[in-house]
Amino acid sequence: MRVAAASILWLVMVPTALLAQSRPSDVPRQIYGKVQVVDATTFEFVKSRQIVRLAGYEAPRLEQTATSDGVEWPAGQVSRAWMILRTLGQNVNCAPIGRDTNKILIAHCFVGETNLAATAIAEGIGYAFNYRNEPQVPAYFDIERKARGLGFGVWSSPDLLPPWLYTASTVAAEKSDGQSPEAETGLPLPLPVYPSGSVNSKTCKEIE
Repeated sequence: MRVAAASILWLVMVPTALLAQSRPSDVPRQIYGKVQVVDATTFEFVKSRQIVRLAGYEAPRLEQTATSDGVEWPAGQVSRAWMILRTLGQNVNCAPIGRDTNKILIAHCFVGETNLAATAIAEGIGYAFNYRNEPQVPAYFDIERKARGLGFGVWSSPDLLPPWLYTASTVAAEKSDGQSPEAETGLPLPLPVYPSGSVNSKTCKEIE
């Protein structure tokens, strides 16, 4: 387990190190402390009031529901509750890598040795995903393939739309009804960007 955690940590932090030289002056190297979970992908640090979004990760919207083996469950609420339980009473250590189009910090975040985004993806709590013009985390897509193959969490519900498609369908439905859709708070409409080709075999072995 420690070897796997170290491998994921190394795979994630390598691109972070490469980006460090071009990090904007308003992007801190590290943020550490207790957090308030805003949603399943976003924290607000209690003392500094800095808002951070997990890089390379997306989760169902709060109102989304899923159905697995005929049982309906609140996928969005489960994803947020999972993140609350993982961070409650714990110090979260984030390494920011930039800002998104809303100027919110995006970062790789850990509780101890646990990579929050990678663990959530591995357990089927959310998805490997990056917004356009944001750094990709190839290791996350390989982790997701394993979770999908095992039918974990969100992958146990064939009718559950990924959040970016759910948001797009909701906006389209509101427009067709002649309503003016309210701007979604927090993040812009995501555009899926997947790595070209498969992750190389070296990466797969290190994650295993």
